[in-house]
Amino acid sequence: MKYKLLAVDMDGTLLNDASIITERTREAVLAAIGRGVLFVPSTGRPMGGLRQVCALFDFDLPMVLFNGAMAMTAKSNRVLFEQGLDFSCAEVIFTQGVRRGFSVIAWAGETLFASRENEEVTTYRRITGAEVHVIADARPMQQLGITKMLWIIPPEEAARLQAEMLELLGDKVNCHTSQPYLLEFVDAGASKGRALEAVGAAYGIAREEMIAVGDGWNDVSMLEYAGLGVAMGNAPEEIRGMCRDVTLSNNEDGVAKVIEKYILRGDI
Repeated sequence: MKYKLLAVDMDGTLLNDASIITERTREAVLAAIGRGVLFVPSTGRPMGGLRQVCALFDFDLPMVLFNGAMAMTAKSNRVLFEQGLDFSCAEVIFTQGVRRGFSVIAWAGETLFASRENEEVTTYRRITGAEVHVIADARPMQQLGITKMLWIIPPEEAARLQAEMLELLGDKVNCHTSQPYLLEFVDAGASKGRALEAVGAAYGIAREEMIAVGDGWNDVSMLEYAGLGVAMGNAPEEIRGMCRDVTLSNNEDGVAKVIEKYILRGDI
């Protein structure tokens, strides 16, 4: 199989634990692009959080953003897919998060909102590079269109909170962790898999011709959608078990190994 598209998660996958793309991985990605492969960074971050990728790979790459709520091109800003969060759900998510004492963060396009400003919100803001707007409720975001919301939570409470919110909101949202301490909410029609499908349609690439690489629960939809799903060595055991292959960890250039194996050498 000749693969034509490589979709790669960012944190815990393309980036090592120091949030760096190593030289080996950079060279492997550039070699794949040189072979005509479409490289698709796929992340929970907004476009502003992908400066490092845009700087290292100076192409008009399609990028999956906000855990699949949007896909757009890096330079021409062509929107390939967009699915915002229903406002009635956003109100519930905001109210429930504040009531439970969590910091609530929301994205309306590239604008960052938060229920309060504290150390954990400041840390998140620095990662994304956006200015934070503190709001008391969800109403200031209504006209802008809400792309994604998240709670900053104790990691040990993630499974319980996810179950409670899915029971409350039913099939209207996708809810999962992107980091152990981040519980994220997007519309039920948004996922990395759905966004990857839209990218494939825009570029004429079938799912069988795609490789997806990731390490987290927010990556599962694209790992299942792509013809070849590869889990990082640092992924949870359950995710490793559902993928056809498992590569090295993000601190061992696992993405580079995937490229070398399946694109540069062409292993099946």
